[in-house]
Amino acid sequence: MTIDTKQLAKMIEKLNVAARLHDVAFFMQEGEVSRVQKIQSILEHLDAGVYLVGAGPYSQGIYSLMCDEIIVGRLATVTEKPLGRPVDIFVNDAAGLTPREVSRVHCAIYRREGVANHDYWLIDRGSTCGTFLNDLKLESPTSEEAGEICRVSRALSGGDVISLGSSLVNTFLFTDLRA
Repeated sequence: MTIDTKQLAKMIEKLNVAARLHDVAFFMQEGEVSRVQKIQSILEHLDAGVYLVGAGPYSQGIYSLMCDEIIVGRLATVTEKPLGRPVDIFVNDAAGLTPREVSRVHCAIYRREGVANHDYWLIDRGSTCGTFLNDLKLESPTSEEAGEICRVSRALSGGDVISLGSSLVNTFLFTDLRA
């Protein structure tokens, strides 16, 4: 039996479109009030701390920022070689089986000790489509020197919106629930 890859690709595309349309319909059917109540209930169950809350369709989840650095990115596709670098938060940006905006190592959130009120910082890690903080594109560092890292990093505050790429599809909300 011969596999017709063109026919398979068309079938996959049709299923992909149908699944996305059904997902949006299901999402909208529930209603905003119900969704807000569920999210509020979840947030009330979290311990005091700092979290990254995924708000986009490919970044859903609540991630505790309990270590010194968190790398955000995606897995390699079948046509890419693995980088051999760790990623802590994976974004499944592979709509249509190919990534759109998220680089494998896209950005990092790191903690700086002793900096008053701003102990979490965001840095782009050379992403292709950019890292945005509250709609402002971050610069990528040109070197790993401490001064350059400080120059391009941006302090994070509760309620900041982080977008991987400019479309606002892959978004996170920096959430500070410390007392």
